[in-house]
Amino acid sequence: MGKELNETAQVARGLGPDPFQGSLASARRPEDPLEPVRYAPSEPLNLRQNDVHVWSFCLDVPVASLTRFHGILSPDELERAQRFHFEKHRKRYIAGRGWLRTLLGGYLGIPPEGITFAYGEYGKPELLGKCGNQEIHFNLTHSDSIACAAVTRAGAVGLDIEHVRPLTDMGELVNRFFSPRESSLFEMLNRNEQPGAFFNLWTRKEAWLKATGEGISQYLKQVEVSFLPGETPQLLELPERFQRACEWSLHALNPGPGLKGALAIAVRGTSIAHWHWSEFRAAS
Repeated sequence: MGKELNETAQVARGLGPDPFQGSLASARRPEDPLEPVRYAPSEPLNLRQNDVHVWSFCLDVPVASLTRFHGILSPDELERAQRFHFEKHRKRYIAGRGWLRTLLGGYLGIPPEGITFAYGEYGKPELLGKCGNQEIHFNLTHSDSIACAAVTRAGAVGLDIEHVRPLTDMGELVNRFFSPRESSLFEMLNRNEQPGAFFNLWTRKEAWLKATGEGISQYLKQVEVSFLPGETPQLLELPERFQRACEWSLHALNPGPGLKGALAIAVRGTSIAHWHWSEFRAAS
């Protein structure tokens, strides 16, 4: 683990100091998505109480990286990988879990293969045993070959990313799964604005649902979010059981060209940084 992180730091030589020395958040308007900054961490990874670290990475990794990731996965993760019908999806699943274990190992200061997970009713993972004593919250999402992970001590966190693309049944999906207010606003948009607005809607709702660990079928229509072009991301309405539970905040992410992303966290006043960890591939 230490060797891998040191190698990434060597490859990233000259990329500058810890980005927290500056303020990534202060220079952006609330409606602007967080852009990933290329940065490779040095060991140990420092996570303050109100920090939220978002990492973007590629799932199509070289063979050497895939072999190493395969070696750190648990038996149940390897079993699940074998259930994928297509080899591409098996490889991406192994890479995603390998990236996640490597990242969490850096924060916890333990080998990635030493991490153990427990899973909620709808499959959301959390740290188990000694790892769980660190009170680190995390979430992983992907769209095709791009993945994002969020790590924080601040509170429950969820994120979602999607490639923006036209869907023939967008209007039907909005009417069926989203609120009447959202459906009405969506229908008023120009045709060329609808794909971006739809994936604003989807990723922002999904990020919150993933943060709570709830399945999408129960609450998708009860969660209302802002989604119009240029609108500040906000949770406008929540199911009654969640309204007084905590102070939720919602943020837009920009993981890459053609992608929409969102992050939801169960607190306000966090410091969010977004990095692209592609340098790890060069060290493979």
